Amino acid sequence: MLKKLCLSLLFLPLLAWSQQTISGTFKPASDFKMAILYKVMPMELVYANHSNVDSLGRFTIPLKKETEKGLYKIVYASPQEEYNFDVFYTGQDVELTFSLDKGTYFIKSEENKLWQSYNKSMGMITDAIAKFYANPTANKEDFFTLIQLQKKSQEQFETATNAKFINQFIKADRTYYPSVFEDETTYRENIKNNFFDALDFNNINLLNSDVLVGKALSYVFTYVDFETANQSYKENIDTLISIIEDKKVFKTIILKLLWNEFSRENETVANYITDTYLLELAKAENDIKLIEQLILVKNTSIGAKAPNFEINETSKLYDFNNSSEYLVLFWSSTCGHCLNELPQLHKAINNNIKVIAIGLENEPEFWTETIKQFPKFIHVYGEGKWDNTIGDSYNVNSTPSYYLLDKNKLIKAKPYDVEALKKLLIKTSEN
Repeated sequence: MLKKLCLSLLFLPLLAWSQQTISGTFKPASDFKMAILYKVMPMELVYANHSNVDSLGRFTIPLKKETEKGLYKIVYASPQEEYNFDVFYTGQDVELTFSLDKGTYFIKSEENKLWQSYNKSMGMITDAIAKFYANPTANKEDFFTLIQLQKKSQEQFETATNAKFINQFIKADRTYYPSVFEDETTYRENIKNNFFDALDFNNINLLNSDVLVGKALSYVFTYVDFETANQSYKENIDTLISIIEDKKVFKTIILKLLWNEFSRENETVANYITDTYLLELAKAENDIKLIEQLILVKNTSIGAKAPNFEINETSKLYDFNNSSEYLVLFWSSTCGHCLNELPQLHKAINNNIKVIAIGLENEPEFWTETIKQFPKFIHVYGEGKWDNTIGDSYNVNSTPSYYLLDKNKLIKAKPYDVEALKKLLIKTSEN
């Protein structure tokens, strides 16, 4: 459901003096309250200005004379990552209409019109090539027709935008054009091998947008053999870094973004980035916060020895040695998911596993009563909730969180929920 931007944003100051504007009309007007303009940067969106939307759906965002040319986003609802659209500002007024079903239509701004037309045209050709390969009876001559159309269209748009700001962005989107027929595997491999040919990593306008970042991330995640996915990811990262090796700032940005992405779901590749590239860079820049994050993820990855912690005044996790498995559980007595999952876990556990349950709490009263329902668990009061030292050492950012350990306290698994955990426990008991 579209969530309208809160009117509390009105406290943001309108820029005092403007030279050009980005204006438009939202349809239907009742669905929109505000338009916020952000400059697109490699790591973030930078606030530029905003405008209220009137009863007819109209908005006007004034721009200061020194506003940089570049790629911008207009955010019209929350979350901003979902409800936005792109617009180029090139020093001239921009006027547009926008609706949720039809998207953006530019009334004034030749460069935005050309950019929109370019993306539509090239997208249609790319789709046609994909359909060609999906058709086992397709004529090879059709392949040449499509490739020639793709190449000619690219050249025509480059010519049409010569001396215009968006020309550099269109050139950066140039792709590989085979001279002979290629099967899909060969064609895909050659696109990969020529992926960086049109990218100018010295172009400040490309660097100051998210274009080069987007291209770099696309290379890593698109050209992957999923039978050997981790090896493919590593090879792609190595190739990318070898190309941008002398662009220190850009390399650091890319590696941070890649590490952030992989650390959520693929610790193996995240730790490869840490060990091969990022930890050394972080140390060279004395980025203490990043160093701590990198080490924390490594120390809580599958295969690592679980961080030790005090259970009571006389014992720690490492003192236990009489179980074949251990489960370190982080929960909260005020967490609805926890109160749903913990009874299921309590019922499912057997004598071969010892459960240490750390309750991340702000106050002990409700926790003290709730733990009476789970007498099989060893309970630890996690004072400070999200500022708890045990939770911090395990990189916990949500509850419930599960860490399944073997008898040597090595992390075996980090199941997402109690159902996944129960499957692991069943598999262990069968073995």
